[in-house]
Amino acid sequence: MEAGWEDVQAGELIDSRYELADPAGKGGMAQIWRAHDRKTGRQVAVKFLRLDTEDLRQLDTQEQERELEHLRLRFIREAGLLAYLRHRNIPEHYAFGTHGGVPYLVMSHVVGINLRKFLQRYRPLTPVVAVSAAAQIAAAFAHAHSRGVVHRDLKPDNAMISEQGVGFLIDFGIGKRLGIESTLTQPGSTLGTPGYQAPEQIQGEEATAATDVYSFCCVLYELLTGRPPFVANERDGSVERQHLRTVPLRPSDLAAGIDDALDEIVLRGLAKEPQKRPPMQEILNGLLAFTPRPGDPEPRPWIPHDPTRPFRFPDENAAADDSPEQDPAVGEPGDDEDGGWLDPDAIELLCSAAERELEEGEPGDAVSELAGLAPRVREEWGRRPLVRQVWELTAGGLWLLGDFVAAARLYENIANDLVRGNNPRERADRAVFGLRAARCRLESDGDTEAAIDVVTEAGYTAAALPEPYAVQVETERREAADRVSELLAARDGGLDSGVTPGRE
Repeated sequence: MEAGWEDVQAGELIDSRYELADPAGKGGMAQIWRAHDRKTGRQVAVKFLRLDTEDLRQLDTQEQERELEHLRLRFIREAGLLAYLRHRNIPEHYAFGTHGGVPYLVMSHVVGINLRKFLQRYRPLTPVVAVSAAAQIAAAFAHAHSRGVVHRDLKPDNAMISEQGVGFLIDFGIGKRLGIESTLTQPGSTLGTPGYQAPEQIQGEEATAATDVYSFCCVLYELLTGRPPFVANERDGSVERQHLRTVPLRPSDLAAGIDDALDEIVLRGLAKEPQKRPPMQEILNGLLAFTPRPGDPEPRPWIPHDPTRPFRFPDENAAADDSPEQDPAVGEPGDDEDGGWLDPDAIELLCSAAERELEEGEPGDAVSELAGLAPRVREEWGRRPLVRQVWELTAGGLWLLGDFVAAARLYENIANDLVRGNNPRERADRAVFGLRAARCRLESDGDTEAAIDVVTEAGYTAAALPEPYAVQVETERREAADRVSELLAARDGGLDSGVTPGRE
């Protein structure tokens, strides 16, 4: 077993900047430390991936390695999502890397309590307090959904109210970007937390923004009424069965002072069919009609973690948002070549994992993640070497997976876009990637004539190059020529099987 978070000590310096103070909590896969940022003077949170949990100890060595790789990739994805989502109701991403072999994530430190403890301490909540807390979480979701990100695991434990009353959506450990296929879900498992899962999650279907809407309305229901929409009982059966089949009571049936419009928001969001649920922005707009206005009095009874405060004192929160104390590690997409939400350390870890997968001939989680990131790295980082590494590994993985069209397109883009110079090395690289693209096209459409043209041209290129560049091109050229010969021989029933495309 590798070193774990237990090996870090108070006083240690992370990234030559963040001085660990004391542990702040731990979950199933992470340990969080409070730390002091020596550069800004601000308190931050450092989240370490746990590499030594009891569940891992019970696995044999090979299974441990597979599970550790799985956890690392999820941790990397969480870091990327936090960096991508820049919103006042989502903890801010500052840095990502490894310390003593343990991956860590540095983010803003939220001093407060989660919604579960908030409910335990202060319920029953007045409607204005409940809606004020919920609206801030809805705002975080609306931002995430506008950027194509789903959380997939909202529950009271994964939302917080700070001492200043600001709501935060936390723990994107199983979040993902829509439209990117991921294999980070274990076979046979369902995402989310029982009691807050949407019907489609319970049935093992793909999560969408509508899935988050359902989970959010479960939490909203609990804030308004003091209890979840469904509890197990002899008459209605298990909680899961009720989520699949039962229409919940209206919140106003369980608590006083709830407006009919709030009932409608909750029940529409709890529709069994995802397409019948309103988008999160519509829910947020509806909730904002019930939040306090600037200058309104504080709620009665008064509570220390007052979620109405950001609405009653908006200027106070705007000033906090504009604080220049922290120098974020990343900027918005398009800031400059070194900006963007992607973290180079995270991408390098992904590339290392993808290289191992390709060496074993089994593209998996890392290649899948890189395939989703390939367009963004080019958009945000230009032509830096790491971009080319991502594209090469992705193309190689797609080739092994049999997606020859996508692999050919990437190889062609590398040859035509990322390899720009005209020195011997770059000419050789351009020829090699062109040959790989031609081989992929051969497998996808069988166009031998086009492949012969590429093979012939590569022969001329190799002849004009010094060693070892000529050898590099000639090796790749011979493999492509052999594949053309195989296809021609099969097509002609064995005739001309000895003919090999090449230089005249």
